[in-house]
Parts: sequence; structure tokens; C-alpha cells
Amino acid sequence: MKTLVDRLSAEISTKYVQYLETFMVDFWSEAGFIEFLAGYTLRRDHQLRSFTVKKVDADAGQTDAERELLIIVVFDEIEEQIDLAITDSKFGAN
Repeated sequence: MKTLVDRLSAEISTKYVQYLETFMVDFWSEAGFIEFLAGYTLRRDHQLRSFTVKKVDADAGQTDAERELLIIVVFDEIEEQIDLAITDSKFGAN
């Protein structure tokens, strides 16, 4: 799981290299749930944006394929948030 999270994090960092100043994703398991926390700053405003992406029941991903799909969905949501922040910062600059 960590390997996939690291790979997808690196892909986002590369894809958004001109926009992102910092980017991090952390995940942990607590009380039967897995939480994903994402944080990033845009080069344009240096404002930290952090949020809990998803809190999933640990039993939701029982197989490797199910866990991979959950992680991919989480990273899709992270990308959507980054896209929105970039769009908002571009709109605010005009």
C-alpha cells in the first residue's frame, strides 16, 4: 500500500511541478478505519491547504485489488482538489 501511495504522490508532484511548492500524503489506521491526509501549498500563494481525503473502513479493501482501487480513488479526489485550487488562484489573479 505504501509503495502505491508513494508512486501516486510522485506522479502528482511531477504532473503539477509548475504549480505545487510542497505536497504530502499520509495515511494511517485507527479504530478500524484508514484515513488519508493530504496537504500542499501552491507556488502562487504559499498557503497551506490540508484536508482529510477519505476515512474508509479498513475491511473495505480486503484484497490487493480492492485496496489499490481505494487508493486510486483517494488520489483522484486529491487531484480534483489541487485542480480546483489552481483554478481558483488563477481566477483570483485576474
